[in-house]
Amino acid sequence: MDGFMMMMMTALFFGLDLSSCSQYPARHYHYVNLQMNWADAQQYCRDKYTDLATFESMDDISRLKADFSYSYAWIGLWDDPKSWKTSMGNDTNSWRWSTTGETSKTGFQMWDSAQPDYKGAKETCGVMDTAGLWFDTDCSPTRDFICYNVTKQNKKNYVYISQGETWKSAQEYCRKHYTDLAMIENEEENAEANRTKPSGTTPWIGLYRVPWTWSDKSKSSFTNWDPNDKSNTGGNQHCVLEYNSHQWHDGVCSQQKPFICHQVPRMTSTFKITTETDADLTDPAVYSQVLQQMNDLLTRQGLTDFKLRWKTPPKKTEKKTERNSQNSVI
Repeated sequence: MDGFMMMMMTALFFGLDLSSCSQYPARHYHYVNLQMNWADAQQYCRDKYTDLATFESMDDISRLKADFSYSYAWIGLWDDPKSWKTSMGNDTNSWRWSTTGETSKTGFQMWDSAQPDYKGAKETCGVMDTAGLWFDTDCSPTRDFICYNVTKQNKKNYVYISQGETWKSAQEYCRKHYTDLAMIENEEENAEANRTKPSGTTPWIGLYRVPWTWSDKSKSSFTNWDPNDKSNTGGNQHCVLEYNSHQWHDGVCSQQKPFICHQVPRMTSTFKITTETDADLTDPAVYSQVLQQMNDLLTRQGLTDFKLRWKTPPKKTEKKTERNSQNSVI
């Protein structure tokens, strides 16, 4: 093993399980009393701060000091309809298949006219109608459903189940007795699934989605909805407002409102790396490669907003028989 690889293995061994560095300092929140639509507010926050406000807990909300002169303000949560209404999409709020938990690989869709529409801010599960077209509906009522298996020829075999179940219960049944709720990736499979069910039935299929995403791509699942104010009234309420009560409700993204930005304080950490190598650690080509590999490692651990810098301390007098040096990455 060459000296450079020995150096990198030593670096990885020393940390770079960096769990202690994965949490950013607390966000700082800024109420901006300017009238803008959601998209313009997003750009303003990105230019002046970090992004439109993301919240991960009630503690975050409690740190928000705002006068709320207009009683409500945009935050960074939204449900971009381009990700789920006009295409199958590849975003976190796009339609997914139960069996993979992933978005469509083929992009095939067979939605009925004006579907999906997320009516009442409740419709997040997929159904096949009497003509073999799809529509979205509330996941909680019971209905029949279609499961599937995969044959040895890698062909899907669809099975109609006549008992009434919620979407979640139907999913559990299909996973227990077959592969999963029906996954449909092309027109031929859709026709086959439609032939499986009796005429006039509207069974569950394996489509579902988790609505709402944060502007800064945060994975936060925290919400603080007013139970009476998440309704998608008019079918066009795709951005979120926070009231002076700090509860949320959906609104029309084009409306002019004040907004809340957040700023993530910069954090500097220093990591010492003990190395044993013949490589010249002052050579830019060498330490650039080290930084690139460490950058890839940190990214895989979920960190995105960081910069690495290589710093070589002054050389110390050492015995000629020793080849140890210490370097820092900031």
